[in-house]
Amino acid sequence: MKFLITLLVVFIINILFVKSQVQYVNFQPFSNGKCSGNSQGIGYSIQLDTCTTYDRNNTYMFTSSSNQVKWAKYSVENVIEPVCSGSATTTQTVKIGNCIKNTNIAFDESSLPAVQYFYKVSISNQPLINSNSYIKSFMYNVDSCNENEVTNIQYFSNATKAIEKSTSRPSSYYCSASNQPYTYYCSIWGCGPSYTSANCQQINSTSPTLINENNYYSVFCN
Repeated sequence: MKFLITLLVVFIINILFVKSQVQYVNFQPFSNGKCSGNSQGIGYSIQLDTCTTYDRNNTYMFTSSSNQVKWAKYSVENVIEPVCSGSATTTQTVKIGNCIKNTNIAFDESSLPAVQYFYKVSISNQPLINSNSYIKSFMYNVDSCNENEVTNIQYFSNATKAIEKSTSRPSSYYCSASNQPYTYYCSIWGCGPSYTSANCQQINSTSPTLINENNYYSVFCN
């Protein structure tokens, strides 16, 4: 009897542990509709069951059940703290493992894809990031940057181009020979490289996103 009770307790603990684990939905970019070959482009890894944002005007909530991922998009204005309530402007559901077009999938509308991608959707216990990538990593309510506190990541495979909303011009994202992140950025004054490394910096009005002062971000290459 004691043995059965012990097994039951262990079983319950394991279930609670699995449920308490933080999980991420991954959107891994590919150039073809089979999501095969080398992954290249703008990718995302986002914590499930957490209201999050990449830009000033949209928030997202991602959930997963029955081998599917569902997300809801909410339009807000100059968001100070992520809020996912009220009527969603769009919702979408996909099966885990599917390869889908990037139609309506530009979670950071300040840096839009310059070409069409297909995304392979997966779930993992840690963010899934392509190697040799320029990475923006965001953390909420922490005093130090810790991979266990990451809520959402956006990454750019080396030499990936994106259309910057602020200028309507393309920028290219690179990792240097010394593994330092930089962009090749064009404006009305011309084009040139801009080194953008950041290590656990507090969010503010000039940061790559606007959430609140309890949030932190890092920019680095892997």
